[in-house]
Amino acid sequence: MERLTYRSVTDFDELRELSELQGTAWPMDMFTSAVQMKAAVQHGGSVIAAYEGGRAAGFCYGFAAFDGKEPYLHSHMMVVHPDYRDQGAGTRLKQEQRLWAIERGYSAITWTYDPFQLRNGYLNLCKLGGTVGVYMSAVYGVDQAGDPSDRFLIRWELMSPRVRAAVRGEPASDTRWPDYAKLIEKAGKPGNRQPAWDSVHGGYLLAVPRDAAEIKKRSPETIVAWKRQLRERCQEAFGRGYRIVGLLPGDAEVDYYVLEGET
Repeated sequence: MERLTYRSVTDFDELRELSELQGTAWPMDMFTSAVQMKAAVQHGGSVIAAYEGGRAAGFCYGFAAFDGKEPYLHSHMMVVHPDYRDQGAGTRLKQEQRLWAIERGYSAITWTYDPFQLRNGYLNLCKLGGTVGVYMSAVYGVDQAGDPSDRFLIRWELMSPRVRAAVRGEPASDTRWPDYAKLIEKAGKPGNRQPAWDSVHGGYLLAVPRDAAEIKKRSPETIVAWKRQLRERCQEAFGRGYRIVGLLPGDAEVDYYVLEGET
């Protein structure tokens, strides 16, 4: 969105204003306080915000992280006000966060998202060029319907050819993807029960529902079973060195996550 400007925010009063935007997207028990964001930006983290004039339109917040091997930035939260959604603000916020991180010596950014939130999946995997090699089970517990808050962990290799192409406007895709074997079919039914897990197949596809929220209203047990199957398949594949590298459009019911092995 050309009318928006983007900048790093460190001032406490501005951080407090930004923190109030969380109410447009998250319940209060999920909020990150301005106090916490202030501490983060003083110690290797960042808050990048979008403004239209003096009005805050959105922000992304990340903190410094370390996995025992290397430092990286973990992007904990991104919020775009409803008036500015579906207009490219979220993509631009991530691109600005990437530039900020590169300038400060980070080589990677991570963040989590719900595997059944496919709009987020397309942004994270295709438009930004991230990949997934970690499946996190019940990160925030299990809800009353028995649905676990499972998450994919996105890894964004900031200077990789894949990411550079994505931020140039070349979404991650491959003409081979539609021919990959399906490990999960429609409605969460198993596909190939005994994958060969070899390079002959090139990769595999995992069906995920396009309207998980509506299915959950009608049949929460269907979503729980589907998520359990996705968890099992992903954990086995990730343990064998496979990663999710894209999201392939399917039909009115499902899309497909794309698994590929290391090359």
